[in-house]
Amino acid sequence: MIAGKLRRDPAWMATAIVAICLMAIFLLWPLASMLGKSFINPDGRWGLHGYVRFFSEPSYREVFFNTLILGAAVTAGSLLIGGGLALVVARCKFPFAGMLMILPLITMVIPDVVVAASWVLVLGKQGLVNGWLAPLGIELPSLYSWWGLVFVMTLNNYVYAFVAVLVGLKSMDRSLEEAALSLGRPLSRVLLGVTMPLLLPSVFAGALIVFTHVIGSFGVPAILGARTPVLAVKAYNEFVSEMGGNPQMQTTMASLLVYLGAGLLLLQKFVVERRQFQMESGRTPAAIPLGGAKAMAAAGSVLLIVALSLLPAVVVFVTAFTPSVGPVLQYGGFTLNHFHYALVRAPEPLYNSLFLSTIATATGVVFSIASAYLIVKRRSLITHVLDVLVTLPLTIAGTVLGIALINSFSNGPLALTGTWVIMALAYFLRRVPSGVRSATGPLHNLKDSIEEASMSLGVGTLGSFVRVVLPVIGPSVGAAAVLMWVTTLSELSATIVLYFGGMNTMPIEIFQQVDSGRLALACAYSVLLLITIFTPLALARRIFRLKVGTIE
Repeated sequence: MIAGKLRRDPAWMATAIVAICLMAIFLLWPLASMLGKSFINPDGRWGLHGYVRFFSEPSYREVFFNTLILGAAVTAGSLLIGGGLALVVARCKFPFAGMLMILPLITMVIPDVVVAASWVLVLGKQGLVNGWLAPLGIELPSLYSWWGLVFVMTLNNYVYAFVAVLVGLKSMDRSLEEAALSLGRPLSRVLLGVTMPLLLPSVFAGALIVFTHVIGSFGVPAILGARTPVLAVKAYNEFVSEMGGNPQMQTTMASLLVYLGAGLLLLQKFVVERRQFQMESGRTPAAIPLGGAKAMAAAGSVLLIVALSLLPAVVVFVTAFTPSVGPVLQYGGFTLNHFHYALVRAPEPLYNSLFLSTIATATGVVFSIASAYLIVKRRSLITHVLDVLVTLPLTIAGTVLGIALINSFSNGPLALTGTWVIMALAYFLRRVPSGVRSATGPLHNLKDSIEEASMSLGVGTLGSFVRVVLPVIGPSVGAAAVLMWVTTLSELSATIVLYFGGMNTMPIEIFQQVDSGRLALACAYSVLLLITIFTPLALARRIFRLKVGTIE
């Protein structure tokens, strides 16, 4: 009944049209314009000159293949580490297993630029480890290489595979494995013949998330990948060098990133739809207690992974209080000068980040609630279009989105370039998918009859929405709002394209300080950024009991 009322409810019809218009103007149009410009030749005619040049010149081809190889290597490593940990945690009982549940909270919200800076301090040529090994005549291979990129980005992305596989394992019906074991099949054949086919949708989902994160990442490749250029960084460099000139090559590279993301999303959707299984819930396979050497090995692995995940934050915190003379750090000393500079002499990046994050989150939450309600409870062709539009940003790298917005809103009646509005708009578009998905889950569980009962008692549609729907989705939306706010604070890839003088954000300031060799000052800004990120997370979990960033 409720599903058919959209056409008869002018308020919700208007809301749906406004939402689609906003996404069409500020996302679809910039994206389509950017893709279109990649087919405009230097002489103004339509053609494939940009793509022919890209795949003809060795320097561009190298960037493309570097991106694919890096994405594949990090995805494979993330699935190996994250999937292995998920299997051990889901199926075994041992000391410290519960510590892995905090990994999503730790890993997902520490900005990429902070992670890269911390590993430079640890494994860089002048880093702590090389300093300890120098008296022995040993020097580690350069971190600014393939192994450095794969190592750092795997540690920064394996948690997505861990979460996806763990959720799949927890939703599995144990009777299927029990039936296979009762037929006399060995455990290894059960895992390969029963467990793995059931897990494939979760594995592919985790692989897609990791791969799209890696190919669209800017912070880590920009700091560590000078010798290994990738598409996201190359597109930004091309954008900077071609300002005011022919933008075909930067739009071509940005378009290739969009094609890669969209193609992978379609591939994952095709694979998952061909492998759908229905299982009874509430019959998760029982965990097997481990003892002796196996328990020690499992606990040691967990402690190692948690330590490596926490290491960036620990190193950054120590270095922020370390005296420095230029790029030279004097460990063992103590100073507050870096914080004095960041809080008193140059606090603008902190103020800008808080301001933009607040604006983007406030508008994102309102938009997400309305869109989720329309998609779930007012289903129609128009809301299906809205569903596709709010999912689209998942396939777009931040650098690509920034380039698209700059190309579309640099002049004309909507000249937003050079204002804070375009930065807040990019943050809004980047985080809306997570907000909508967080609200749709509980809405699917809300029976239409409850809202219909409220309306039958004389309460209007808006009143029923406020009194019935909002209380149900409130906790999930609150958790999504906190995550939207803290992840916006750490946004670098879109900001690097859109920021302008006077609107440096914290990630931009950290990136510039690292690039200038002032690592101690970069760490001071990083500590302030981490405090602004983890404080609302802690408050949300303790005061409002919101389950943010962990698997429980």
